[in-house]
This record gives sequence, C-alpha cells and structure tokens, in this order.
Amino acid sequence: MKKRTQITLFALIVITILLVVTIAISASPNGSFNAVYRVAGTPLTFITNGFKKAASGISDWFSYVTSYKSVKAELEDLREKNAELPILEDEKERLILENNELRRMLGFDDYASDYTLISAQIVAEDVTDWFNTFTIDRGVNDGVKRGAAVISPDGLVGIVTEEGIGSSKILTIVDENNAFMCRVSRTNELVRVRGVSNETMTYELRIDRLSSSSSIEVGDRIVTADSGGVYPSGLMVGTVKSVSVDRGTGIVTALVEPAVDLTLLSKVFIMIEK
Repeated sequence: MKKRTQITLFALIVITILLVVTIAISASPNGSFNAVYRVAGTPLTFITNGFKKAASGISDWFSYVTSYKSVKAELEDLREKNAELPILEDEKERLILENNELRRMLGFDDYASDYTLISAQIVAEDVTDWFNTFTIDRGVNDGVKRGAAVISPDGLVGIVTEEGIGSSKILTIVDENNAFMCRVSRTNELVRVRGVSNETMTYELRIDRLSSSSSIEVGDRIVTADSGGVYPSGLMVGTVKSVSVDRGTGIVTALVEPAVDLTLLSKVFIMIEK
C-alpha cells in the first residue's frame, strides 16, 4: 500500500473515532464536554443566524432590483404610448379633414352620408390592357372591405373583389362579369347595366333589359340604383350614346359611355359604410 493511501486511511479512522466520542459525550446533558459545547455553540449560533439574515437580505435585494426593472420597463412603455397620443390625435384630425374635403369635392354629402371615403393609388393594372381589373395600395389594414364600391370624382369605377393586408383588387364596371342595376336619371326607369369587354379596346356598358315602351334617349344620364345592396344609389355611371331596336324581337338595347376614363385613372376612392 502506498504511503499516501496509508496516511489518508489513518486520518479517516482518527476523524471517525473523534466523531463517535463527541457524539457519546454530547449525549450526556451534564457532561463537561457538553458544557464546552454550549459555550462554543452560542457564538456559532449567532454566526449562523447572521449568515441566514444576510442571505435573506441579499435575496430581498435581488427581488427588489428585479421588481424595479419590471416597473421601470412598464413606465417606459406608458411614456412611449402617452407620447404617441398627440400624434394619433393629429392623424385622426387630418383624416377627418381629408375625408370632409373629399366628400365636398365629390358632392358626396348629397346622397351618401353614411359612407366614409378611403383614397387609394392604382399600383398595377390588368395585364391584358383591357382595364377590367387593377390593384390599389390599400387593404384590410386601411379599412377596405370586399364588396365596397370604388369611385372617382367623375363617377363609378367598380367594386372591390379581393382584399389583402396592404393592397386590394378592383373589378371595373366595364368587365362583362359585372352587372348591376341602375336608373335613367331623367325618367327614373330601372334598368340593368352590364360591362362590355372586347378586343377593340372600347370601354362601354350595355343596357339589356329595356321594354319596348321605354323612353330612354341618347344623352340620358345613368346612375346607380339602390337595388341588391351592391352599390349606393345615385352614383354617376355614364351617358347613353346609342339606342337600338331589334326588328325581329323588338328588344331595345342601349350602349352607355362610362363617366370615368379608365385609361387615365390613377387615383380612386373606396366607399366604406360607417
């Protein structure tokens, strides 16, 4: 056995014996060693309690620091939100003024006071160059909703068919899939208007439900009718440019020139019901 191992083993034996003797003596409450233990144990108790108090104080300090940081972060967040309030109020006032100006410009208060206008720029057009559809730079985040009417200062443009987060797609009134009810402004006659798409790049509308007794004339103004809830009533659609009668069937049809020149359109307004 190596010398280092022997020394280690001897030390363990001695320590074990001392522990056994100490336990045995301490077991007697009247023993002399027990008195020594009481004398020496008293300061040890104070030292132990002191360490406990110090540890508790350190724990409380760390808890205080953590709470302070949390409260400070909340206060900073509140300060930032409070700083944004004047900006939001200014933005709200600006939008109200802008909306009122748009309504005055379009004569909107006369027939659609229950709607708010959202201005939008056209950012992409139909790849076929037929101007049947286009994309605007407003979406759900701006309050745009599918089915909302789209107008310009000249009149009706179309309807929102798809809405994204920051953009939306518009189907114009000249698309052949777009049919809606209108009225002849002069006579208040109810008619159905449908878009006409063709390869000649002429943008027009067709009235295909006219009775033989219809008094529609070239030059009559066509406006939207409050029928089916698709479009608000009174929006300018276009002007009748020709009227024809089928001699075989007696069916009367009319072609309407849209009030809005879609080829020059760059900005539109979305009508959102309040």
